[in-house]
Amino acid sequence: MKLKLVPPEAPGPKEQVRQRLRKTAKPATMLQCPRCAGRELIETKVGVLFDGKPKGGTKQLLCAMCLVKGERVVIV
Repeated sequence: MKLKLVPPEAPGPKEQVRQRLRKTAKPATMLQCPRCAGRELIETKVGVLFDGKPKGGTKQLLCAMCLVKGERVVIV
């Protein structure tokens, strides 16, 4: 039995835009979502204690575009 290689499928229009955005020039220190290439971030805190006022918690950056779609993608 011989193995056959299947040619890669051409990316759809949405994936073409994502690939183009990933390749665009940006400052080295700018954060970007690895999934959708978005650059809008939301800072959240996980594990906050509330005793009259919020205390503690761990900060996390989430991609805003993925969050709107219902996905939770943590950046760095």
